[in-house]
Amino acid sequence: MDPPASPHADEHTALRRSSVSSATVAPTEPPDKDDNHKSSISESELRITDGNPQGKLLGFLPTVFVLFITLGFAFLIMGWLLVRQYEPIQGGTGLSAAVRNGSFIVYEGGAPAAGQKGTVNLRVLTFSALVSHLISDTSSDGRRNGSFAKSNASAYGLLVRLLGSSSIISIYETGWYAIRPRKRARLPRLFKEAFALAITIWIMSHAVGLADLYLHTVTRSILVDLPARNKGPGSYPYAVAFNETLCAKWGPRGVYPCLVLGDGWSYTFPEVVESGYLAIANRTNSKFQVITLADASDAAIVVPGAGMDLSSTAFTAQTFGARAQCRTLTHECEKLSGRTVNCTQAGYPGLPYFEPFPTVNNNIFGVVDGQQTNVEWGPTSLDSGGFTTNPVNLALQMRWNLHRRYMDSFTAEQADAAVDIVPLPYTTLFAGCNVTFSNITVRYAPMNNSWNILLEEKSSDNFTSVMWAPTISQLGTDRLAAEMMTIAMMEMRPNVTAALNQYLGRMMLGVAVGMFQSAEATDVKQTVPTLLGQYPVGPIMILIALLFLYAVLATLIFTSSWLTNDETIVVLGDKRKDGTPEEQSVLNLTQRWLVDPLPLVAAAFPGEDGKDAQRSVADSAVDMVYDGNGPDTRVSIGFQGKGGFGLRKRGNERFLEA
Repeated sequence: MDPPASPHADEHTALRRSSVSSATVAPTEPPDKDDNHKSSISESELRITDGNPQGKLLGFLPTVFVLFITLGFAFLIMGWLLVRQYEPIQGGTGLSAAVRNGSFIVYEGGAPAAGQKGTVNLRVLTFSALVSHLISDTSSDGRRNGSFAKSNASAYGLLVRLLGSSSIISIYETGWYAIRPRKRARLPRLFKEAFALAITIWIMSHAVGLADLYLHTVTRSILVDLPARNKGPGSYPYAVAFNETLCAKWGPRGVYPCLVLGDGWSYTFPEVVESGYLAIANRTNSKFQVITLADASDAAIVVPGAGMDLSSTAFTAQTFGARAQCRTLTHECEKLSGRTVNCTQAGYPGLPYFEPFPTVNNNIFGVVDGQQTNVEWGPTSLDSGGFTTNPVNLALQMRWNLHRRYMDSFTAEQADAAVDIVPLPYTTLFAGCNVTFSNITVRYAPMNNSWNILLEEKSSDNFTSVMWAPTISQLGTDRLAAEMMTIAMMEMRPNVTAALNQYLGRMMLGVAVGMFQSAEATDVKQTVPTLLGQYPVGPIMILIALLFLYAVLATLIFTSSWLTNDETIVVLGDKRKDGTPEEQSVLNLTQRWLVDPLPLVAAAFPGEDGKDAQRSVADSAVDMVYDGNGPDTRVSIGFQGKGGFGLRKRGNERFLEA
């Protein structure tokens, strides 16, 4: 009874139908007992039946595996991205929030320990790389379901190579063969369908790989500060306060300011002076440091020292600041033979200050009501006893000995120079400055190590009088002169003035930090620096769409296999453990002939031992080939004389031409 007709019945595998097909080895003489035993073992009988429901499930497990890979990883990737979203940075949760942001911002877990580099595992990249690899390994499974029609040898050979392991070369040569209608036989419909399917699967598998590469190229990690639980009170000494224990009170005018003595400044508290020197030298063991905020008109502020770890804490703190506004006086003072001799018309009658004439040393003088301090007594040389108003008025003179008598290479000779070059070999800077001291509230952000001024209030005159005393006592003068030397000689007035504003503000606060003590910061937000994954939405959606399309393609291939007619071959000579004959699916055997060259080798070199028919329906392609141990069973590749070049079995004239 013929099998049910299929839509492509003329293209199905042709099998000669009979109730029993046998291959026997008949002895020429009556066999003895041993011969009968050998004959019964070698006899192979095959019978074909009409139906094989189990054969329709041959592609079920490979299809389930492909669906598990594609749909499983698609849901895994999307689920991971949605579950691990970090709302504050992404701007919400869910797919719509990610689309608005343009990227999935994902918390991957983990934070770097103190002093270590932060690392993060971008797990979605791991998932995409794994699924891309698995897709490439399973891309041939989808081509291994179906049947083959009667065709010529070229089409069969090309199809075996194409379906067995598709590559760009096999696709190219198969396509080149297909587009030459005059040089080949008519192509069966299933050959065209298989060729189109192979191209589709090859494109799909490589598209998944390209999508994975695209995702790897555009994915980034970003460093953010995640909130953490704050420590107890007293754990955040990041504010700056005046040490009231140094001064019981600030006296009225007529009494020296705090720490100002008749013969100098802070002689009774040497640790205060030492702290100031550490600060202006930018030593890491200084309790405080002074920085300049360029976006706050070059305001200098006091902040915790460099040894304080602020990398994970945002806070608000009280501190002190200073802002200097200077002008160079070279072009405003009276000159004699190129030498500056009097700056009265510039508002500073005490400049130049000679020790004695014509010696000019590095000095910073305080000016109160037109009276200028002297070098020997400092603030106590003023009628006010060292008290001043805010802002303070300063007169500066600095001189550098170049130890050379020619100045041709220096910009100091130009009209807009900030310094005098007479007398040689000296370069001299005269400047007048106003410095304003402030009580400041700042906000620190650890993510970009930024300080922002929230509130700035002008300090009292009494506090200002305390703050300027170490400067006009010449504690930081030489440090300022060293920092200004190159700039003053090489730059024009605008740059010299800008640098002097910054350096003077930092120096005046720096020499005074010994009078400060740490205080508790407020509005503290402890954070942990954490790396987040940033996955652009576009590549993610492309990858997931390709995985779904691949799953649909695998389902269609399985459905086609399910609808294909199948039959069963019963191996009467082999018995299972339960005594029933071995059975093989025609669809399974046909698939093996389409994807594996071993069945063709088995047909070309039969064993001729009476078991060739039985081997032709073996469970494994390896078992289909006769693999004897004798020397005549070996094959060789090469020139075979009249037989041409090919694969030949030794001891036999049978060969397979190349």
